Amino acid sequence: MAMNCPRAILPGDNRIHGAPARSPRLPGHARRAELLPYAAAGTLLLVSIFLLGEEAHRHIGALEAWVTGMGSWGTLVFVMSYSVLCSLFVPDVLLGLVAGAVFGLLPGLCAVFVGTLAGSALQYALSRHLLKPRIDRFLASRPALESIQHAVLGQEFRLQILIRLTPINRAMTSYVLGAAGVGFVRFMMACVAALPYLCIEVYAGYAGKHLALASGTTGGAWLHHDLLTLGGLGVAIVLMFFIARTARRAIEAASAEATAALAPTDGETTKH
Repeated sequence: MAMNCPRAILPGDNRIHGAPARSPRLPGHARRAELLPYAAAGTLLLVSIFLLGEEAHRHIGALEAWVTGMGSWGTLVFVMSYSVLCSLFVPDVLLGLVAGAVFGLLPGLCAVFVGTLAGSALQYALSRHLLKPRIDRFLASRPALESIQHAVLGQEFRLQILIRLTPINRAMTSYVLGAAGVGFVRFMMACVAALPYLCIEVYAGYAGKHLALASGTTGGAWLHHDLLTLGGLGVAIVLMFFIARTARRAIEAASAEATAALAPTDGETTKH
């Protein structure tokens, strides 16, 4: 005689009593929270330009002179500080703005990119050894993130790239992926996918510095070049928004597939 046995509910599995599983999605408030550093940085940048103007440029110039006075050590100190501060969840977008304003466009991008790689390697090492038990407990209370972690193990390199194309905090991503046990080489290669965000952050700091100077020296009247600079930044942000949305949907679809693969079929819930 057939006998129904209770089925264990797996992390990220939303099926109850044979109901179809829903696609695991990142919580709406979590997705909005990831955009807060970008919104705060943009607001801070605009306030600095409109209200401080030349004063903001003067302080940036002082910081730039201090870093330049250190020579090549100044860049090294920034890279090391960037990797450590990002590992402590200091908003990396703010550090990107500082790099663009102090070092300029290309040198700032190089410094931030190296700092991102160094910080990611540090976060990977910490998540594989020292912090793994804490990360596992953190994920156990967040089924959506745990289902993404399972999905990464099935489509390791592709999903890592997609995750890096979303505005999810880069340090948190590195901790979660490292704890999942992904390979180090592919992990570091996927970090390159964060380059578009780094470009926007550094370019925003670079543009903000020059717009602050223009606002102070021309009495607030911007030239066509300045407006084009700001408009180009806006277009880049909108473009990254659509790229991130497409990547997020692909991640959610892959997470749904991973959850369905882990969940037992209806035949397995009945014991003969």
